[in-house]
Amino acid sequence: MAERGGTDAAIETGPRLEWRWETRRRLGRMDERHERIAKNETVFRAANREIEQADQEGGAGPDQLIEFLCECGRQGCGGVITLTVADYDGVHSQADRFVVLRGHESPEIEKVVEERAGYLVVDKFGEAEDVVEEESG
Repeated sequence: MAERGGTDAAIETGPRLEWRWETRRRLGRMDERHERIAKNETVFRAANREIEQADQEGGAGPDQLIEFLCECGRQGCGGVITLTVADYDGVHSQADRFVVLRGHESPEIEKVVEERAGYLVVDKFGEAEDVVEEESG
């Protein structure tokens, strides 16, 4: 048995199916709003990956500035964050990190790990981390 995300719930290190079952069982305790926010953030990240891929196919290099969608989970957020492809990829070298506009962080499920010009880098923790890792999986 191994621990994940600093929780006291033990998870089998065997087949992925067992991990998913344990994760879903624990998510029953997670506030539905926070779970929705975590899932929405993975949707915005997927959209940003499409934007990045299209720009790279159009000739954008790692130092090219691109407008990405704010990856907060708020419904109706249309915020845009400008950063380089390299900076964006650096943030997402960890699956549980996202870029959000100032004031769009959700301290109940994520902590600010970097403050950059015009945006924040947030890191999920606890069950929200499990959700984004499963959704990204």
